Amino acid sequence: MVTNELTFYLAAAVLLILTVESCVKLLKRDSVGIAVAVYVTVFAWYFVDPFLNPEEYGCLPPFLLGQSYGQVLLFLVGFRVALPAATRWILSRRNTGVLAAMQRLTPEQILLAAGTIWILLFAIGIARMGGDVIGAVFPVDGRAGVTMWGRGAVESSATGFLIASAAYVFSAVTAFLGVLVFFQRTRFWRRVAGAMFAITLPYFFFQGARSAFLAAILPFIITYLLYGRHRLVIRFVILAVAFICLDQGFRFVTAFRNTGFRELLAAKNPYELVDEGLPQLGLNMIEELCFVNAYLDSGDTSPAYGARYLNELLNFVPRAIWPSKPLLGVDYAMWRGFESDEGDLGVTTTVASGMIGGGVLNFGQILGPVAAGILMAIWIGLLIRWWEQRKSLLRFGLFMVGASLTFNLGRDITLLVLWPVIFAYFFVRLAEIWATRRFDSRPQLGAVTAANTGSVQVVRAG
Repeated sequence: MVTNELTFYLAAAVLLILTVESCVKLLKRDSVGIAVAVYVTVFAWYFVDPFLNPEEYGCLPPFLLGQSYGQVLLFLVGFRVALPAATRWILSRRNTGVLAAMQRLTPEQILLAAGTIWILLFAIGIARMGGDVIGAVFPVDGRAGVTMWGRGAVESSATGFLIASAAYVFSAVTAFLGVLVFFQRTRFWRRVAGAMFAITLPYFFFQGARSAFLAAILPFIITYLLYGRHRLVIRFVILAVAFICLDQGFRFVTAFRNTGFRELLAAKNPYELVDEGLPQLGLNMIEELCFVNAYLDSGDTSPAYGARYLNELLNFVPRAIWPSKPLLGVDYAMWRGFESDEGDLGVTTTVASGMIGGGVLNFGQILGPVAAGILMAIWIGLLIRWWEQRKSLLRFGLFMVGASLTFNLGRDITLLVLWPVIFAYFFVRLAEIWATRRFDSRPQLGAVTAANTGSVQVVRAG
């Protein structure tokens, strides 16, 4: 058991100290406290599962567990040491177009732009479903059926690239809508934003990808916690209820996403169909880190010296242009025993190695965790930059989308996680460029206040 390993206690102690440090900085309104998102991610992915599923760790050699928690410790130290330099470097970059957008774009204008993209993508998705609106919004067959943006695991056509891009844009726009709900100045526009957001959520839930659902809903939840109109105590209570609902909902997703939810929806008592002892699965990145170390020790692979990260970075190139594009993570999945002659990938499933395991596969068992920590430090530096620019509603929305993806990065540091925020960034930059070119004179400023936590400057309608 992990509690027998000294490195477990060392890593846990450092994690606790760093978490307290970040919380204190947040109370002092120091933006560097945003690093707490990484510490929460490390805790969830590397410290929770051994206590939820202890039987899975009984067969692991103690030296692997000790080594893996030692690498968690290296990751935390590397991240904390690299964070100040990464933050200074990113904050020194020029703020192109932010002031213009802050002064010239109203929340309603931003909502109209995001809503237009949402309507266009929703219409395309429905068309891909043969006009089945209900099936598009409620894909109750889960992974066993078709969805608006479903495609093959390995697409060699240009349309596969376009479908994947549209799916990421749809996720980004949905997350943005969840943020915009709280900043509309009239009840009508709040209802419009809320309606579009609510209509989309069932799609993300029933398609069976928990990470996609979290990416869509977490910006709404976090924005409500910060800017909701209820008293702070009530907001925390609602947040606790939301967490319980997510926990229970994901149990049903885990149990039924591969076979569909029709039987579940028809049941009088859905809980009768789910084993009461069914734990949350998938948070086992410390277990995967043990397997990653065993994979390297076996001699079947060697550190890629950044090649795996490079493949992740170049994964956006369509297979129609790059037919021999590497398949991400397939070699590791085969070594883990998921090889199969069926399907396009040659495996029954791909296996995430975790943000620390990915670093180990790239740069080895010592430098790998440090490299992963540096990458996460750069990511947090970028989030801090967007948070510092939060007087622009566009940049605030960008921060919320990015912050919500941090948890998913715990499963893998990959563009497959970050594409929604990348597309959101393109949307923000286009809006800022349009605002800069559209208005020649500085308009009268107003202020839209969300709850009692600050204000977002916007232009008065005129």
